[in-house]
Amino acid sequence: MKLKKYSLSSLAVLSAIVLFGTGCNAATTEESTLEADAVTSYQAQLRAAAEAREKNPAWKPAHQQIGTIQVVQGKKGGTLNNFCVNVDGNLLACCSSGTAAAGNEIQVYSPDGKLVKTLPLPIKPGAICVDKDGSIYVGGGGRVLKLDQSGKVVASADSPVAKSAVSISKEIEDMLKESGRSSQAQRASYMKMLEQRRGEITGMAVTKEDVFMACPAPDDFTYRVYRLDHNLANPKLVVEKLRGCCGQMDIQAVDDKLWIPHNARHRVECRDRDGKEVSQFGKAGRVKPDQFGGCCEPKNLRFTSGGEILAAESGPPTCIKKFSKDGKFLGVVAVLESDGNCVRVSVDVSPDGKQFYLLDTAKNAIRVFGAKS
Repeated sequence: MKLKKYSLSSLAVLSAIVLFGTGCNAATTEESTLEADAVTSYQAQLRAAAEAREKNPAWKPAHQQIGTIQVVQGKKGGTLNNFCVNVDGNLLACCSSGTAAAGNEIQVYSPDGKLVKTLPLPIKPGAICVDKDGSIYVGGGGRVLKLDQSGKVVASADSPVAKSAVSISKEIEDMLKESGRSSQAQRASYMKMLEQRRGEITGMAVTKEDVFMACPAPDDFTYRVYRLDHNLANPKLVVEKLRGCCGQMDIQAVDDKLWIPHNARHRVECRDRDGKEVSQFGKAGRVKPDQFGGCCEPKNLRFTSGGEILAAESGPPTCIKKFSKDGKFLGVVAVLESDGNCVRVSVDVSPDGKQFYLLDTAKNAIRVFGAKS
């Protein structure tokens, strides 16, 4: 049976249900053979793209790795989820212990990797940003918090979707029916997945007037962006139906504009504070450095003090690229030797623009890049 053309993110969701849903039948020998052939073809494409990049001088990074900040975990099994650079140039690392209460914290590191202090949190932190006055906004576990620089909670609020009832959208319902995967057990598995993700907060950003937060929709696997005031009140839905892959939807904000690395669309979007698109740039491609490779890139954005865009890709290759606001490619900042797993790769830069930082979730570390000696 021929399926309609659904989004990549929707197909990824369906694949997850097929593979991990309750009561699913094992793949047939024919299906397994087709999957193996597809994997072999994909690997061949990756090798060819890597060889082409190796020959292209435009892929030569301007910076090299000069250090690693190994984040200290207070609890066994702890993880580094995200980070950002604050107004003093220190790094705020979002850490969680894997439990609901103990071990959730922001660990503050100096640029040379020394632990300065620890700020305990009542939530599992997943997204973070810092205002120009030093205020810290952090989200996770269905809540958003505003902290002062000492870590005191000065405002808090529920995520607008954290307590919403989950449901299956018509698009997903039609997709499941057409694929023959709409049994009661499979639908229950899908509902469970929606329940698990609705408390997530995947991105936060702040401007002089607003705080923005990105979170999953309660009825499908798309993402939404809400706008709040600086007291985390008056939430307003400004963007919806964003297509993200691997649980990722980052956001950034500069002046009065919202910037979104729309990773499943392989582009960067600029929107006004009401969510109306102003401009966009980017297209998919594994060979040319001005294109975005991988299944869903770029994953994360940050801005330099001069207003240039740093776009990070989990790859392959895992890298940082620089663009102007109008989408002009300005060069490859850094390349990290890695397997290119589909994960968050938060990027940031020191206030003086001399050091670049990249999240490495596999190692619970932050990679530091500087000018080549």
